[in-house]
Amino acid sequence: MPQSPTTTMTGACAVVDTLAAQGIDRVFGVPGGHTVPLFDALLHQDDVSLVLGRHEQGLVGMADGYNRASGRLGVVTTTSGPGVANMAAAMGSATTDTVSVLAISSTVATGLVGRNRGGLHDLNESIDIMRPVCRAVHRCRSVDEIPQAIADLIDRITNGRPGAAYCEIPNDLLVAEADVDIPAPVARKRTAPDSSAIDKAAAMLSSAQRPVIWAGTGTVISGAGDTLVRLAERLGAVVTTSALARGVISADHPNAVIRNPIKGEAVDAVIHDADVVLAVGTMFRQEDASQWSIEFGGRLIHVDIDPEEIDRSYPADLGIVADAGAALEAIERALPARDPAGPAWRARAREAQDDALAGLRSVGPTEMQAVDMLRAASPHDAVIVCDRCNLGYWAHRCMPAYEPRTFQYPLGYGGIGPALPQAIGAKMACPDRPVVCVIGDGGFQYTGSDLIVAVEHQVPITIVLCNNHCFGAIKAGMTRGYGHADIGCTLVNPNFQRLAEAYGVPAVRVHRIEDFGDALDRAIRSAALNMIELTVDLIDPP
Repeated sequence: MPQSPTTTMTGACAVVDTLAAQGIDRVFGVPGGHTVPLFDALLHQDDVSLVLGRHEQGLVGMADGYNRASGRLGVVTTTSGPGVANMAAAMGSATTDTVSVLAISSTVATGLVGRNRGGLHDLNESIDIMRPVCRAVHRCRSVDEIPQAIADLIDRITNGRPGAAYCEIPNDLLVAEADVDIPAPVARKRTAPDSSAIDKAAAMLSSAQRPVIWAGTGTVISGAGDTLVRLAERLGAVVTTSALARGVISADHPNAVIRNPIKGEAVDAVIHDADVVLAVGTMFRQEDASQWSIEFGGRLIHVDIDPEEIDRSYPADLGIVADAGAALEAIERALPARDPAGPAWRARAREAQDDALAGLRSVGPTEMQAVDMLRAASPHDAVIVCDRCNLGYWAHRCMPAYEPRTFQYPLGYGGIGPALPQAIGAKMACPDRPVVCVIGDGGFQYTGSDLIVAVEHQVPITIVLCNNHCFGAIKAGMTRGYGHADIGCTLVNPNFQRLAEAYGVPAVRVHRIEDFGDALDRAIRSAALNMIELTVDLIDPP
């Protein structure tokens, strides 16, 4: 049923009113000539505010970080042609990392679509740029279609597997008028598991003496943390998580084990020896599954909301298509009374974790010290947003998390630079929580212009800018593979202290690892926008 009676309005007003009806209170946007009507519509209402960005990649990054930190939908609006193309990489990152972002863009006028006549921003079909990087795309063909199209896309990435969605509106429709119905807010619906499959899973788990639960991002999205912990305690299961699901069970819980997602080694041996592995809400991506070298020696139960993920990377003895939380709750209900697995099983897993961490400390004592300082200075509820940079790589390998949605990292698509806009979006979503951005000198120069957005909107994040004057991972890989790093690695950088000063951002430079912890502690406690330039040369992790 429509939320409001049929009303005559422009396409631009239909967009804004639909977003407001769906509970969206802000959009991240950059205007263009084709979307001026949409920005005018934003001006003349009070429900949806605008966060004005500087580049479309950064806009999507902000919406991405907003969703990762809060679970609320991030929305972007931009103009036709180049505006759409500039979003593509960040939209791909949202999709591969299972993050809900909706982008609404204009395109050429209805009569020009697909004709390639050389109009402004016209080059073939811009919607085709979005198809490979989005979960769903839609082009509106009339004003009255706009509200339902937006609602349907929201439903797709809310109640299916999350990712990026794209709505394209020919610019003439933004000024045209029609009678429209604004749909009711999309209701959250959980895909229920098949009851016979749940009974089979419960039977397999009831006799497991060496159970493991592998918790993926789906458990975070579905808010399944409490159920996960209860089930793990009943089973006496070892619990490990994918990198982006860290914190869904606190790292200090006795059943939880941190594993290096790139090279799990001793912890992977524990997983191999499990008699039953319950993998929930995970796709076993390359940088979560030890480059797909991990092996399951026992039986594998794989739960995922996306049927295409079942058997994609590892054959499952039992596949269950369902919302992660709904499946865990059903298994918990169906599981017969049993004693937990003996403590020796969890002790072995903890010993494997400790051995792996000790190995990392022996290889990179300075690097692990930096990770320890980052973790110690950040409260448990702080959102730590890491880029693909030296310190970020080490954090991805082993940094613990204690609450869900507190660790962000560009995992699947793997670009550099998103940490700054993501941190800005995360802080806007969670203003009462500290937010720390860890980014390299190379990555910062992809999205550094977004710093002015934090200044303009008074977003108090702490930025740790790791300045080693190179693309560190590329340098390490080239050296390992070719015996040199003589091309494409060294960076000529600006003076980041003066750059921060130009933006009006307080900044300090830290040359010694011994000084990093105190500097970071002061920066976070200041509750102000600030930057630490860390010049300690950290090696690439093994």
